[in-house]
Amino acid sequence: MDKDFKPKIKKFRLYRKIFALVIAVALIASGVYGGRELSWKEIAPDEVAVIVNNLTGSIKQINRAGAVLYYPFIQDIYILDKREQILKMTAAEITEKQPQGNPLVIKTVDGGEVVLDIQIQYILNPEYATHIIQNTGVGDVYKQKWVNDYARTICYYCYGELHIDEFPSASKRDAKAQKARNEINEFLEPHGFLITTINLTDYRYYREYAEKIQERRLADKEVEEQKTRAKAAMENQRKVIVEETKKKEVKVARFKGDCDKRIMDARGTAEAKIQEAEAYLIKAKYEADAEYERLAQKAEGVLATVKAEAKGLAALRDAFEGNGSRNLVRLEYAKRLKNAIIRGIPIVRSGIETPQSIQRFKYIEDAPKIDYSRPEPPDVALDSIMQPGPQKSD
Repeated sequence: MDKDFKPKIKKFRLYRKIFALVIAVALIASGVYGGRELSWKEIAPDEVAVIVNNLTGSIKQINRAGAVLYYPFIQDIYILDKREQILKMTAAEITEKQPQGNPLVIKTVDGGEVVLDIQIQYILNPEYATHIIQNTGVGDVYKQKWVNDYARTICYYCYGELHIDEFPSASKRDAKAQKARNEINEFLEPHGFLITTINLTDYRYYREYAEKIQERRLADKEVEEQKTRAKAAMENQRKVIVEETKKKEVKVARFKGDCDKRIMDARGTAEAKIQEAEAYLIKAKYEADAEYERLAQKAEGVLATVKAEAKGLAALRDAFEGNGSRNLVRLEYAKRLKNAIIRGIPIVRSGIETPQSIQRFKYIEDAPKIDYSRPEPPDVALDSIMQPGPQKSD
């Protein structure tokens, strides 16, 4: 039995030595090959590298361009792209799993379905490369796990807040894109991703929706045209009002100026009349004063004349008193009888009448006495004397 046992032990040891030698040669060969082919990696300027030590578990991040040396089999190197990348959710992204493409189909608040083609541009923060490798995994897993899922979900409910007829409005679409970008960044920035732009390249809906929206768009266009016409009419009305107001103001100003001119003319005429009246008053006053003086002087002259005549009459009266006056009367009577022609016709009727003659004058003895105390002209006294009185018969 001992003879059979010993040869088996020797053979086993020989096989083990040969196996160990083969493994050592293989390790040396693989080390030499790995040292020649996988001991360095070139990092581009738009890439970031993460080196993981498989023995110690330590992680080293390299954010620079150039060659990076590492130990193969002991260390693993992962390279991430930090360029701006594009996530496409369009109908053109046709794959085996998605033969209809990868568009975003949303439902609006009014119940309509809209198909959106969206392109999302994002960048990776190189400072978060280690965090992404540890929490997400290697390769492009982060694109599906973080960017695609969050972006698709948030864009779904942000664009879904619109009505179906509001999609033609670019301003409203841009507002929703900005809101979606802010919310996506709020979730993804802590994980090292930043959404730069969300572009809605196209939108589509069912033909019935399109027809109704087209009708609505035409109606809105007509409404806008009517509003524009109404606005133009209002502007024209405002313009006409302004023009007419200006014309009215010009006419009012002209009429006011004419009134002011007339008032000034009237005031000037009134002032002239007042001055003329004052001048006439002064002139009339001076003329009245002069006439008064003239009449006063004339009255004084008349008064003096009358007084002189009165004195003369008084003197004449004094002269007529006594026999002298009777003689003057007789003298005057004689003067008048000198040229007088006396004619008479005798008439006799026996038994009825006595012969009488028409007498024109009376004797002076029978004349009535004259009151010479009154200032009466002599002719008057003589006329009173010459009047016929009662006749006497011879």
